[in-house]
Amino acid sequence: MSSIDANNAPANDWSQGDLDLGPLAWVLEELRKSLDGAVKAMRRFVRDAEVARQSDIAALDASALRIARQQLHQASGALEMVGMGPPSLLLRAMESVVQKYVLRPELCNDEATAVIERASFALIDYLESVLAGKAPSPVALFPQYRDAQALAGADRVHPADLWPSERRFREPDVALSAPALAYGPEARARLDTAVLRIVKSASMPAARDMFEICASLVGAQSDRQARAFWKICAGFFEALANGLLPFDVYVKRVASRVLMQYASLAKGEPAISDRLVQDLLFFCAQAKPKDEPTALTLLAAVRSTFGLDRFKPVDYDTPVFGRFDPAMLVQARKRIAAATDTWSALAGGDRNKLKPAVDQFSLVCDSLRKLHPGSESLAQALSRAVEATARTSEPPSAALAMEVATAVLYLQASFEELDTAGEHMEARAKRLSVRLDAVSGGAEPEPLEPWMEDLYRRVSDNQTMGSVVGELRATLGEAEKALDQYFRTPQDSTILAPVPAHLTQMRGVLSVLGLDQASLAVVRMRDVVDRLLVNAVPEDERPAQFEKLGNSMGALGFLIDMLSYQRTMARKLFVYDEELGELRILAGKARTRANDAPEEVPVKMEERSGEAVPDVVARFPDPIAVELADIPEPRDPVATELVAEIGLPALDPVPAIDSAAADSIDAPVEVPAAPVGLTMSAPVERQQDDVDDELLEIFLEEAREVVGTGKTSVAALRVEPGDLGEQTTLRRAFHTLKGSSRMVGLNDFGEAGWAMEQLLNAWLAEQKPMPTSFRDLSDKAFSAFAQWADDIAAGTAGHWSSAPFRASADALRLHGTVVPLDISGGTGAPAPDLQVPEPATEEEMAELQNAVAAASAVAAPQPIAEAEDAQASVDGLELASE
Repeated sequence: MSSIDANNAPANDWSQGDLDLGPLAWVLEELRKSLDGAVKAMRRFVRDAEVARQSDIAALDASALRIARQQLHQASGALEMVGMGPPSLLLRAMESVVQKYVLRPELCNDEATAVIERASFALIDYLESVLAGKAPSPVALFPQYRDAQALAGADRVHPADLWPSERRFREPDVALSAPALAYGPEARARLDTAVLRIVKSASMPAARDMFEICASLVGAQSDRQARAFWKICAGFFEALANGLLPFDVYVKRVASRVLMQYASLAKGEPAISDRLVQDLLFFCAQAKPKDEPTALTLLAAVRSTFGLDRFKPVDYDTPVFGRFDPAMLVQARKRIAAATDTWSALAGGDRNKLKPAVDQFSLVCDSLRKLHPGSESLAQALSRAVEATARTSEPPSAALAMEVATAVLYLQASFEELDTAGEHMEARAKRLSVRLDAVSGGAEPEPLEPWMEDLYRRVSDNQTMGSVVGELRATLGEAEKALDQYFRTPQDSTILAPVPAHLTQMRGVLSVLGLDQASLAVVRMRDVVDRLLVNAVPEDERPAQFEKLGNSMGALGFLIDMLSYQRTMARKLFVYDEELGELRILAGKARTRANDAPEEVPVKMEERSGEAVPDVVARFPDPIAVELADIPEPRDPVATELVAEIGLPALDPVPAIDSAAADSIDAPVEVPAAPVGLTMSAPVERQQDDVDDELLEIFLEEAREVVGTGKTSVAALRVEPGDLGEQTTLRRAFHTLKGSSRMVGLNDFGEAGWAMEQLLNAWLAEQKPMPTSFRDLSDKAFSAFAQWADDIAAGTAGHWSSAPFRASADALRLHGTVVPLDISGGTGAPAPDLQVPEPATEEEMAELQNAVAAASAVAAPQPIAEAEDAQASVDGLELASE
């Protein structure tokens, strides 16, 4: 099967409840950029094509389309990698469209680009909904999938393409009393007549006839698989005969394909189309009986046997996702946030906010009208209330302030959940407008309605959890920083003095949140730190203790990040291993579904073209965007007060970095950050035999891809050294190699990546063109990482060390000195392209010294929130560069 053939690509067994959404959260921003880049590339090509048509169409360059295709291909692979098989099919369909235009560029136009853009909006909207815990069905993406497949010229498109595939072929356990009907002229004649009536006139009596025919065919079959097939068919037609399914084109096609399958079976060919079984089961899942479910015997048996009750019926004809331009949604949310702050200040007595309030609420109402015209009544009521307040030149009354605040809070929540808010939005908008007009007219405010109370409670809970996560992350960062410094200078145990307090604070919060395993891990970590403080750990045992603390810290960091988007999974996915003495992530293992039964019908179905997409469950953070986890959550004063109540006080400012220490390689100057994992000066490399084979294979594959991306960025920077986007991509590549290698226990590899990352962090803070010495070292480091990865795959990586990487990167970062990256001690000879870089020029030396000074200034004492903002600025340079 072609890599871009979405027609027959099977959706993998998939359920959001079985997935860790951490990898999806980490790759979402990169997916968004890839999709946006693909659309921009197509638009650029269309503009160029318009110009070329006026001159020389033969000279038209399709490279922009090839870029768009590559971006879509990478995005599809990333989605499959994080276990999102069904939605990735939409990307593959989009890729098929662009591939068609690569071959026939003259066909690409604005309409085709608009289809790809709408599909991109829908996919991102859907993924955000998944991360929000709403468990939408990927079938809801069918309208965009259908449009893309139509552009690609697909000969088949069906809603069941996006439905999680069912590979278990079982016979429904139900006894039938219908007389047996063997294959033959009578059966064929009855089937032909019934199917013809269904296709031509949507006849429900014909559907009832098909139900009876299929039930009769069951009695004449000795083969279990054939009996199972006809029972599934009977369940499908029973649903159709009882009005539980529409007589649309997809249902009619399934009916006609049942007739074709009969013809094949009647000829003695036992193979049954798995695609047909998939479609039949999809419609049986769609046909959820409203009343008296036991009356539909065959349908109930099929739904029970295949566990179809876990699926909710989906309206696959009406677009649910991607109805709004994301830029318009972002604008609306910003307007609402600004209006909220202004109204809060005005209600508090600040008369200077009267004029800004009128202007800002005018913008809010403009966004409301554009995004949801049915809420016009609320827009008008808000405008009247705010304008009336402005005319009085006085702050609003307490009653009016509360009503407007409730309306704005409702809009804030609705614009975050437009996919689900639509069905209630118009009615609630009218209700809020009535309340607003009444209070504006002097009436007494009515009590809050239940849905309003629920709205306040939900928003409060989300804000509180966001603040708790932010404080946990900051506290973890402080503990990691102290441990990192101690591991580099283990003779000075005083560095560890604040760590027990940090761990105690985290333990209290984790206990309140019900994260017992993480709480236990923190207790054990504190025990180790206490022993290190009093030098009670023998020197020969310290490396092992360092490694265990580092691994537990890394896992704890991922757990804290997961609390932001998937609290329930965070409780299940992490466990403290007493034997290993580490907090571990239960990753890389497929979970058994609750409705799996031990006995299955032997599979004799036709194989689909291509390979099935395997289950992918929570392996490790996808390297594409693992650094997104570093960005801190915003703080909330109310939640901070709650955190203090449960034992996590506000953190002190970051201590100043000793200027004398800045001159030592052992105490590097770096942009303050909340590191993903723990850095050790003398890491203990885990034996390759101890690494999960699946995780190692994934790491090696991704490492090679990241190396390729990094070398491409270096090449681009040789042409344009000042490209901040490419500089950020370069830094992200080293960050990725660091984070993903540590996740599989290759700590020395991670230490080497960390050294290179710090070099790029210091330079990114300057936002200047990158010197030749930086580019040369980065390029040679990537070549060395590629060679190291190959040796790991071959089991011959024992000679590798992070020391050469640290020596070269730290010398360049701290002192502006070019130290060649020498790996000859490990390999016997230098790598072919690992030549000694050119000595730094005087201009480059001056730039390096300025960068060191700037990094030292960034590291000066500042509140923890400002330090986090500094790192977020570094991580977000690519956004600024756009």
